[in-house]
Amino acid sequence: MAHGKKQGAPAIPDIEWTMDLTWKLLAEAEKSENRKTLLGKKKDENTSKDTKIAVFKRIGSVILADSYALNPDTVGDRVKKRFDYLVNRYKHHARQLRTTGEGVQDDHTGYEPDEEHFDHYIPTSGPDDSTPKHIKSIWGR
Repeated sequence: MAHGKKQGAPAIPDIEWTMDLTWKLLAEAEKSENRKTLLGKKKDENTSKDTKIAVFKRIGSVILADSYALNPDTVGDRVKKRFDYLVNRYKHHARQLRTTGEGVQDDHTGYEPDEEHFDHYIPTSGPDDSTPKHIKSIWGR
C-alpha cells in the first residue's frame, strides 16, 4: 500500500527493508556526520547542528533516492521508523544477553560492558573458531 504523509504530497510505495537495504541504512547511520546526531558524539568531538529528522532525510536521499525525489518528508519518516525499530531490537537482544546469568564477561576484573556495546561481536554467519566458548554458549540459546 502506498501512502503520502501530507495531503497533496505524492504517495511513495511501501519500502521493502531487505537485508541489503538495512545494511545500507546502518552504513549511512555510522558516518560521522550522521552518527553524532543519531547516537551521540564520541569523546572530543563537536556536536552536530543537524536535527534527527534532517539526518534521516539525508540518509533516505542516499539509500532511497527515487522515493526521496517524490516525497522527502515521508522517506525521512520511514527511515526514522526503521532505524528506531533496529535500535530497539538491538537493545532487546542486548538485555537478553545481560540476563542469561552468564553475561559476556569471562574474568573477575569487575569490568562490566555498558548496555550498548560488547567486547565480542558475532558475524551474521554465526560464531566461528575465533569466537570465545562462553559466547558460543550464549549464541546457541
